[in-house]
Amino acid sequence: MQHHRGRSKKPERKLPESHLAIAPNQVWTWDITWLKGPVKGLFYRIYLILDLFSRKIVGWEVWETEEAKFAEELIKPAITNEKIQGRPLVLHSDNGSPMKAATFQVLLEKLGIQSSYSRPRVSNDNPYSEAMFRTLKYRPEYPHRGFKTLEEARLWSVKFVHWYNLNQ
Repeated sequence: MQHHRGRSKKPERKLPESHLAIAPNQVWTWDITWLKGPVKGLFYRIYLILDLFSRKIVGWEVWETEEAKFAEELIKPAITNEKIQGRPLVLHSDNGSPMKAATFQVLLEKLGIQSSYSRPRVSNDNPYSEAMFRTLKYRPEYPHRGFKTLEEARLWSVKFVHWYNLNQ
């Protein structure tokens, strides 16, 4: 049942296009995930940028909402901290609204960053970011009952990023 049958030509399957990183700071991947808040239905969002080659978290922040302006505030310091202003960089993400916002795209163009997106309706085209979030949420000290405040979520995230970047 899984194999092609009949006289028609077998369909060609193309592998998804991907970018190859052979050194740090050539390809970054980023995404946003929700962190439970103090009450049911309230969430905080953690934005994480991961270097594809080194798997280092190069940028992160926690906010209450998911907006393009926060994505802009995230990418600028990451570029500065990694000292790669003007160097070629590919930024891969899914098709979320903050990732595709016009203002964010203009910023990426100004910074000389090439955008790359997952295929529509394909949830596993950004596996590195998704694996990062699984690592984050399965840490023994992760507060599964939720964070009491935005500040608590940020403090926990600082500790996580420090642990992850030192122990990878």
